[in-house]
Amino acid sequence: MAVIGCCTVLFASRSAVAADKLEQAGFENIACITSGLQSVEPGQFDSVGSTELQNAGKAGLVTIQGKISAVLGTVLICAYLFITFFPQQAEKLLEMMPAS
Repeated sequence: MAVIGCCTVLFASRSAVAADKLEQAGFENIACITSGLQSVEPGQFDSVGSTELQNAGKAGLVTIQGKISAVLGTVLICAYLFITFFPQQAEKLLEMMPAS
C-alpha cells in the first residue's frame, strides 16, 4: 500500500477486496491499481517517501536481484570466454581443484 497525495493506493492481487474493506471502514479517496504499475512515469503522481511508484510493490531480494543477476551473468560470460579462448589454462585450473 502507498499513500499518494490525498489518496490511498493499493497494490496486491486482492486489491479490489482490500479497497472495499477500507471503504467500509470509513476511508475515502481509495484507488485500486490492478495492472500497469510499471508503466507509471516518475513524478506522474505526487507521492510520499523515496520509493518510486513503479517499485512500490517490490520488497526483499527482488530489490537487489537485478544487480546480483548482472554480476553473476558477467562472471559466467567471462568464465565461458576464458574456457573458449584459453582451454589449456582452463584445464590446468580445473585440475588444481580438489575432487569431492
